Amino acid sequence: SSQIGSAVSSLSGLRRRGIMLAAVARRVVPRAVFGFVAAAETSGSALLTGAASGHAAEQVRWTTRQVNSTSLLQQYYRRMPVRKKYRRAITRGTMVMCEKTGQVKIPPIAVAGYDEKTNPYRGRWEDLRSPRVWLKD
Repeated sequence: SSQIGSAVSSLSGLRRRGIMLAAVARRVVPRAVFGFVAAAETSGSALLTGAASGHAAEQVRWTTRQVNSTSLLQQYYRRMPVRKKYRRAITRGTMVMCEKTGQVKIPPIAVAGYDEKTNPYRGRWEDLRSPRVWLKD
């Protein structure tokens, strides 16, 4: 009975080592290769394993973006000599940069109740209480 017990313990030790080796192999070997080996052991056909491992090889969780790629327009906006909040407003289109003076201004707007030539609105945007305001083309 002692021989049977030692054989069982050595078998369980081998089994534990096999499980540990499988865990290490899963960490070290890429997923597609490991799936190919596992599918080959279970099915035995090479055609099925190629199809099963092909999907695992193509599946990507995180796609890397190009880090050093910024558009010319974005580079132009970043080089503007104005504060960040105004630069953001210019990129959104809520404010415009004046070419003559270099100031950041509200874009030309049409305000209900005010005429552009006879009675233009000259106040701040925050103080405007008109119900209808739209951008001029």
